[in-house]
Amino acid sequence: MRFLTVIFFMTTVFLSGCCGNQEAVPVAPAVKAEPKAVAPLSKSDQMRQKAKVAEAASLIGYDGKAIRRDLDKIIDQHEQSAKQLEDLNNL
Repeated sequence: MRFLTVIFFMTTVFLSGCCGNQEAVPVAPAVKAEPKAVAPLSKSDQMRQKAKVAEAASLIGYDGKAIRRDLDKIIDQHEQSAKQLEDLNNL
């Protein structure tokens, strides 16, 4: 008898939640703003933008600022080596 009461109660709760009158809420269309003209970023600037994301490593226990500093050093070294290669090509 208790089993049937529990089944009846569960069925009633399930049907009241699923079969109720649900009115659709109108969603306002998103207004699309025209993007401003932005000059394309250089390769090193793109890498620096990606390095900012590494700072989020502090959320999981790492030192995000130290990781970002290390990445910035690597990017600076990359820029220096690219400049040296360009200077050698111009000789």
